[in-house]
Amino acid sequence: MDGTLEGKLDIGSASVTVGPNGKVKADISAREIVVRGQVDGKLDATERVQLWNTGRVSGEVRTERLAIEDGAVLRGKVEAGKANARASEGRSKNSAAETPKANSAAASSQSAVI
Repeated sequence: MDGTLEGKLDIGSASVTVGPNGKVKADISAREIVVRGQVDGKLDATERVQLWNTGRVSGEVRTERLAIEDGAVLRGKVEAGKANARASEGRSKNSAAETPKANSAAASSQSAVI
């Protein structure tokens, strides 16, 4: 795509490229998104988002892998990595926070026995 687009673009399991002359004001959903032009909106890629040095993104980016070349501009929120890994990471932080309390309680009971 190397022109102007406004609205919403859902490509599904295909790849979409915004060319260097592309000016997009839309939410884009695809397997892979390559940005060489300008995008204002939410990018949601199941596999990868790549920003070339001429790329400009303003909005949210959500993807498993993110590649940003030197010179590209990205302004907004980024969520990168596997969705399952992010969810389990949140759970492991909670259980890690609870562990010291459990250990100190166990240490207290042990010291009472001694």
